[in-house]
Amino acid sequence: MEQRIEQQLDWSDYVGFWSRVLVTFIDFVILALPTFVLDRMSISVAVSAGSVFPLFIQFALLMGFNVFMVVKYGGTPGKLILGMRIVDGDGRYPGLKQALIRDCLFIINGFLAVIVSLNSEELSAVSSSLANWSPLATDLNVILGWVVVADCLIVAFTQRNRALHDMVAGTYVVKKTSLDHLV
Repeated sequence: MEQRIEQQLDWSDYVGFWSRVLVTFIDFVILALPTFVLDRMSISVAVSAGSVFPLFIQFALLMGFNVFMVVKYGGTPGKLILGMRIVDGDGRYPGLKQALIRDCLFIINGFLAVIVSLNSEELSAVSSSLANWSPLATDLNVILGWVVVADCLIVAFTQRNRALHDMVAGTYVVKKTSLDHLV
């Protein structure tokens, strides 16, 4: 493609705020049960092994799944179902680096959530040294949570409906049908 995606697509080809909210809900519905099962298994193994390692394996699997879906298929399950794709400025699916940059806030937030979970009664015996970091991780997670909310709200106010993570990673969320018309 010789022209960048911004020059080839109409404003209506970019996915807006409420559609992205719907995608988040659909992703939650699709992934809630598998995530819950993986969480219960990880906690059980962590407690029986007396190690936090299974919790970080769970974290890596969940984050890796999201990055894989974006790189390989151009979106999360909800985006794919609703006919949306995440693309770079040339209309291609993001590479690994772009996908990691795009999900950076969520990855950090998830990592902090693992540390916060160590302060739960169920996991308190697993790692007291990491659990000591739980109050700081909780505070950071709250702050980062508000940053994530602001990041998502920015979609409603930017050209081409881009969130901050899209701008930083150089990505766009577009309707799949609009990609069929790219030269």
